[in-house]
Amino acid sequence: MILIDYICHNLENKHCRLISNILNKKYIKEELIFSNNLLSNINGYSLDKEQRIAIITDENANLIIAGAGSGKTLTMIGKIRYLIERKNIKEDEILCITFTRDASLNLEKSIKKNYNYNIKVYTFHSLALQFLKDYNYNIIENDTLNYIVNEYFYSIIKLNKEMVKKLRRVLGKIDVPYENILKSNDLKMLKKLIITFINLFKTNDFKLDFFLKIKDNKDLVSIIIDIYILYEQELKSTNSIDFNDMINLSRKFISTNNIKMYKYIIVDEYQDTSYIRYLFLKEIIKKTNAKIVCVGDDYQSIYRFNGCNLNTFLNFKKHFGFSKVLKITNTYRNSQELINVAGNFIMKNKKQLYKKLRSNKSIKKPIKIKYGNNLYNLLDLVLKRYENILILGRNKFDIIKYFNPNKEGYINYNNTKIRYLTIHKSKGLEEDCVIIINLKDDVLGMPNKLKDDKILKYVNNNIDLYPFEEERRLFYVALTRTKGEVYLLVDKNKPSIFVKELIKDYNLYIEYI
Repeated sequence: MILIDYICHNLENKHCRLISNILNKKYIKEELIFSNNLLSNINGYSLDKEQRIAIITDENANLIIAGAGSGKTLTMIGKIRYLIERKNIKEDEILCITFTRDASLNLEKSIKKNYNYNIKVYTFHSLALQFLKDYNYNIIENDTLNYIVNEYFYSIIKLNKEMVKKLRRVLGKIDVPYENILKSNDLKMLKKLIITFINLFKTNDFKLDFFLKIKDNKDLVSIIIDIYILYEQELKSTNSIDFNDMINLSRKFISTNNIKMYKYIIVDEYQDTSYIRYLFLKEIIKKTNAKIVCVGDDYQSIYRFNGCNLNTFLNFKKHFGFSKVLKITNTYRNSQELINVAGNFIMKNKKQLYKKLRSNKSIKKPIKIKYGNNLYNLLDLVLKRYENILILGRNKFDIIKYFNPNKEGYINYNNTKIRYLTIHKSKGLEEDCVIIINLKDDVLGMPNKLKDDKILKYVNNNIDLYPFEEERRLFYVALTRTKGEVYLLVDKNKPSIFVKELIKDYNLYIEYI
């Protein structure tokens, strides 16, 4: 059947495609019957029809687009169980990759607990490290790059008049004493920009000659080149590699060495995959001829400044060749009213794949707006209805005006333990009720209005085509963490433009308290 599909796809023969579609439908219909008992009990849940079809579909490359709260993890576990029990695939022939260490440990633990399968779940970096384990590299994090950047400005160029002139031109501080420049907020922002640029540069596997293509701000480019070369020299002299090097070096290792022959690769949170991670996957497929199943949601792609390349998700068939794209759209978390609002809100972005989510849960007015900055009054109100609450902010420090310590984690209020997280950290989580704070029309509000330096367009694959595209996706993530209602604490004098949009377009679903 797969061979017929492949031939038909390349010949573009309408009759052949018709035959292939008939055979595919016949195969799926029969397989749904044969696998009914197995798929009726995945971690104690009976999977819906879309989840079942996503599991039994068996092309060389499959993309499962999983809406918020649609049972993505259950579907992945269902796929693993199906492969082992129905397709007789061995446990060590399945390569499972997810985005974070916590996610990998939780998925591995669930698979072991429920089915006693010995499936190792990797992050991209832990997998890369497996390939490089005999090389004795020192693995470093961003601290080394931060150190090099600081050394460059505080020591290396301090006595170099030409380089100091360049820095002054970049910052627009021609007559400012150098000691004052070192203390300036502008230099802090410049250092963050340089670190972001170098990380994105390496995430896209660019080489030094790439700098020749950059036409903007030659002084800044010169500074970035200097720092990049110093950083690479430091890594080389200490036999060290960073996370980007791990992926690139392991990809080269795979191309020239024998590796474990996997038959299936399952990738979680694929919407957050960077270009070098995509190349890494392609190299494993090339070496092993494994089939790949990618799972994710383009609505929740929120890591572009970690190198996320959404294009490999949106154009999956272009990047992986003949493949099948499926959707699972029944949400078991949010009410239909909330998911309607959030879905229409996110689809204002130009680069999203449309999906209509469905829910059996109904809450007529799932969005509650409270004007002002008194979080304590809001908590008193919400705690009368919900025991478990998650507070979300755009920034780590958003909670500082209410609680100490000013960090993510748990806070105590009236003998109740409540979680506070940034929206980024909340992805993949859910709670009975959610409160979103710092909904203010401000530079560091929601949406965050810090403008990207135009030089980043050379290394960033996800340039916004619509205002605040990624911030819109971030707000979508925040809205959809709740199993019940979502409370918005809104600055009355400067309300977030996203809140004003919700009021204008979806007022029917909002209650003001």
